[in-house]
Formats: sequence, C-alpha cells, structure tokens
Amino acid sequence: MRTIIGLLVAAGSLSLAYAYSAEPFGGWESLQGAVYLIHGGTLADKQPVTSKDRKLSILFDGQAAKDVFDSIGPDLPMTCSGEKGDRARDKGGIFCSYHAQDAGTKDGTYRCWIGLDLKTGASLGLVSC
Repeated sequence: MRTIIGLLVAAGSLSLAYAYSAEPFGGWESLQGAVYLIHGGTLADKQPVTSKDRKLSILFDGQAAKDVFDSIGPDLPMTCSGEKGDRARDKGGIFCSYHAQDAGTKDGTYRCWIGLDLKTGASLGLVSC
C-alpha cells in the first residue's frame, strides 16, 4: 500500500512540475547555489532547535537574488555596510542586499535571505546588521 501511495505522490509531483513548466507567463526557475539552515533563535544568535523554536533561513545569490531584489523595492534609507553604492531592501521575511564592491566576485552583487517560522508558518525578518 505504501508503495502505491508513494508512486501516486511521485506521479502527481511530476505532473505538477510539468504543468508549472508549461505556464504561459514563465515557469519555475532553478535556485542554484541556495543554502539553508534550520535553527532556533535568530541568525545573529543561533540556538539549538527546540519543540517550540524551529526556524528556516534560506540564503541565495546571483540572478535569483537580483530578481527578488528588483521585485521588493524600494531601497531602505540605510544599509548595514554604509558603503557608497550599496543598497538594501526588505519585505516581510525577505531581506536582500546589493554590494557594489562585489561586482567582480564569484558570489556576485546580490544576496537574499528568507526567514520562516517552521512551527507557525509565519515569515520572519531574521537578518540584522
């Protein structure tokens, strides 16, 4: 029985993936290079996960981060770095930054963090300077 349910779930997932890739307004994009962390506390003061404190932080950069950055404007009045040309934006549980001096680096100029409370489903602003 478990095998049949597993096959049905897999078939449904493949059908859903195909349906989204055929969307008329663009399909799903791959999120290359993303990393995540499950933790308690905040990113600045990470704590062990408990039954009441379980958060998910996702960090990604590159084109995906630029796309998100461009979608959540306007710029914040100040950035964490204070460097000329740097920019930052946030919206709910999403924080994105642009670092002008990183234009030639492997990681690129855009970086985004997404925070979620895994117990409540609420978005969390977990990034602080």
